[in-house]
Amino acid sequence: MIPGMDQNGSLLDDLRELVVRESPSDDAARVSALAAWICDRLNRSGAEIARAMPCSGRGDAVVATVGSDAGGLPSTLLLGHIDTVWPVGTLAEIPFGNQDGVLRGPGVFDMKAGVAVGIRVMDRLSARSSSPRVTLLLAPDEEVGSAASSALLIETAKKHDRVLVLEPSAGGGAAKVARKGTGLFRVGFTGVSSHAGLDPEKGASALEALAEFVLAAPKFGNADLGTTVTPTLASAGTKTNVVPDQAEVTLDCRVWAASEPERVERDLRGFRPRNPRVSVEVRGGFDRPPLEESDASRALFAQAVRIAGELGFELRGERVGGASDGNLTAAAGVPTLDGLGPAGDGAHARHEHVLAADLPRRVDLIERLVLGL
Repeated sequence: MIPGMDQNGSLLDDLRELVVRESPSDDAARVSALAAWICDRLNRSGAEIARAMPCSGRGDAVVATVGSDAGGLPSTLLLGHIDTVWPVGTLAEIPFGNQDGVLRGPGVFDMKAGVAVGIRVMDRLSARSSSPRVTLLLAPDEEVGSAASSALLIETAKKHDRVLVLEPSAGGGAAKVARKGTGLFRVGFTGVSSHAGLDPEKGASALEALAEFVLAAPKFGNADLGTTVTPTLASAGTKTNVVPDQAEVTLDCRVWAASEPERVERDLRGFRPRNPRVSVEVRGGFDRPPLEESDASRALFAQAVRIAGELGFELRGERVGGASDGNLTAAAGVPTLDGLGPAGDGAHARHEHVLAADLPRRVDLIERLVLGL
C-alpha cells in the first residue's frame, strides 16, 4: 500500500473512476456525466455539499462547499477542471494503470489527480466538527479557454479570501507562482483569385500576404519582456492552378507583463501586406491575463513551503508559460497559488503520468493550508 494512502485506497479508487470517465472538452454530455459522478461521490456521506452548475454549451461545473466563516479563518476556493484534451477512445489506447507507483491514463496528470486530491480534502473537511468555508469548483472547459465558466469562477473566487489551484505541478512537483497570459488570434487574408498559368498577374495572392505576415509575426513579440507571438496553424488555396484568394494563420501569444496584450493586439491589427488588393481580418484576442506575483500570493506560497517542509518534502516555486483559470482569479484580485496538484509529467502528451506516492501528501498539504495549521 502507498504510504499515507487510506486503508481502502480511496484516493486511487477515485482517480481510477475519474480517468475511466473520458471527458474531452468538446463533448458536453461526457463532461456533465463526470460532473454528476463527482457530485454523487462528494454527497455520498449524505451531507449534500455538491451540485452541478450548467455552463452553456460545455457541460456542467461542480461546485461543493463545506464549513463557515464563523471561526475567523480565511475562506478558500479550491479550483480545477474536469475536461481534458484527449478524444473519446484514448482510454482504450492508454488505459488507467499503476506500474510501480506510476499512474497512467488520459488526463491523469492534467488534471484528474488534482481533482482526486480536491475530493479527498473535501471529505476530510466535511467530517470535521468545524471548518473554515471552503469551496471546490471544477470547471468543464478550462482546456478550451473557460469562456462558458469564467463568470462563475470569477464570481465564486471573489467570495473567498484566497485561491488554491489544483492544476498539475511544475517540474519536480513545484508550485506555479506565476503564469504567462495567453491569447489566440486567427488572421485571415482575402485576395483575388486568377489562373496561375494563364494570368497570374491578375490575381492578388492571399498566400503571399500570409507568408509576409508569418515572417513578420515574431517581431510583434518582445524578447526582453518574454512576449512571444508564434504562428501555429495555416491554410490557403483551393486548387494547385489557382492563385489563392483566401488564407488564414493562427497565432499563439504569451505575455508576462500585463501591459503587453494591448500592445500586441494593436500591432497585429496594424499589419498591412505589400499588395493593397489583399485585405486582412484579425479575430480573437487574449483570453487570460498574466498570473502575476503579489505580496499576498508570495505569503501564501511561503506558508505552503513551510507546511511542505513539516510534511517532509521540499516545495519549490516556478514561473511557467502555460495559463490556467488561476490567471483569471489572480487578475480578479484574489491571492492565488497555482500548480498544487501531484507531481508527474507529460501534460497533453501520451507519456502523461502522475506519481502515486505524491497524492496523499498533497491532500495533507492542501488540508493544512486550508486550516492554517
